[in-house]
Amino acid sequence: MPYFNKFNEPCITYGQMNLLFTIRVLWRELATWTRAYMVNTVYGLEVAEEVFNRLYRIPEDFGNILKNFFGYDNSVKFVQLLSQQIVLFRSLLEEMIAGDQEKTNDTIRQLYQLANERAALMHEINPYWDETEVRNAINAFYQYTIDEAFAILSQDFSKDINLYDRLLHHADTMGDHFTQGLFQYMTLTAQNNCCRISR
Repeated sequence: MPYFNKFNEPCITYGQMNLLFTIRVLWRELATWTRAYMVNTVYGLEVAEEVFNRLYRIPEDFGNILKNFFGYDNSVKFVQLLSQQIVLFRSLLEEMIAGDQEKTNDTIRQLYQLANERAALMHEINPYWDETEVRNAINAFYQYTIDEAFAILSQDFSKDINLYDRLLHHADTMGDHFTQGLFQYMTLTAQNNCCRISR
């Protein structure tokens, strides 16, 4: 007697599985290299510029994956917004080191505006990324990073380590949400085309 599935199992290729894993890891890399840049910059280490260049490569890594699902134009928009975040964090750190509170506040305001734009774009290209959840997650990432910068500047090493642990956990949560939405996009929107029940 033939066996019939009661539901269509989502089907993705091995290559798509690898992409999902890679894009999840990129969120953690973003947190890791951002912190590395802050530490190297605050302590005036010569490697800071090289670390920034490595950090600045991450948006392109995202874009190379996203273009496979959402097309070149949408991936470029995402890359531009994430690159802006990194540049703004660089400016923010310089302003914090200089003690320029007015510019610091203005840059923070720009970052939160950027979060709104990124969340809107992500929901526009993939309805399985909830705009409010994405915006809240980005805002939390910003807050952890800003708090960590203050801890590094004040040499509160215990607080810095605690914040970094929390930031890494948050980055993993963001990666899970991002990956889940991408998985749903791949499987649910294309299920009729890629999955068939064999008789």
